[in-house]
Amino acid sequence: DVEVLFKHSTEHRGTLVLRGSGLSMMVSASDPGKAGRKVRTVVPLDGSREAAKTASIANELTRLSHSILEGHPVNAERRRRGLPPANILLLRGAGELPALEPLGERYGIRPAAVVANALVRGVCLSAGMEVIDVPGATGRTDTDTLAKARYAVGAVDRFDLIYLHVKGADNASHDGNLEEKMAMVEKIDRMAGYIIDRIDREAVYVAITVDHTSPISVRGHSGDPVPVAIVGPGVRTDEVDRFTERACAKGGLGRIRGHELMPILMNFLGRVEKFGA
Repeated sequence: DVEVLFKHSTEHRGTLVLRGSGLSMMVSASDPGKAGRKVRTVVPLDGSREAAKTASIANELTRLSHSILEGHPVNAERRRRGLPPANILLLRGAGELPALEPLGERYGIRPAAVVANALVRGVCLSAGMEVIDVPGATGRTDTDTLAKARYAVGAVDRFDLIYLHVKGADNASHDGNLEEKMAMVEKIDRMAGYIIDRIDREAVYVAITVDHTSPISVRGHSGDPVPVAIVGPGVRTDEVDRFTERACAKGGLGRIRGHELMPILMNFLGRVEKFGA
């Protein structure tokens, strides 16, 4: 009585969808989180029958994925080339699609997103944003950041808010690849310069930030604060002249939480009532 859908998204990732009655998102992950560890058994996180049923389905799908992929011709070829087989699905992040208030309705704006990463693209669509497709945008380190910048600048007259997302630096951090991360940061720097050089800075605001830290030394996420910079008409300047974690920590914005950034930006647009005063 449960429909199972699986769709590839970006790189090695995909989305598993369960549709039916008596299901719950209150289940654990099978993904062990690190290479070399055994796949975990999915367990219910509460005492409900729905969670127990969902965990049982997840474990059966995990076993089924291994039986199908282990003997797949693609993996036979990978073994022939001395590569490890991709022979099981790792499940994590169970959830349900929330009923979100459209961003446009909350703030009275026309929002758009320039994004290739499937997860972030899905969040933007769920928030009622129009996604602008860009040729050459991949969601990886090989993405065409200048193409994304051109499309964003070209859409300024049609939208009140344009969210431009770049993923690649995070991928390089997880791989521990310092050279690739440096190259990605340089691409982002050129992208930001392209945008700032081509907009009307007396009419358009630009905010640059990141959504989490992924230090090379950790090869994962950390809880360190991230830098944020805002430029535009009427924005109070400070003494910061470099966009780094340490430099921005001394800036006029102080330390804010992520959910405060949108109200700050909407305050500049006159869409909220004096946020932060």
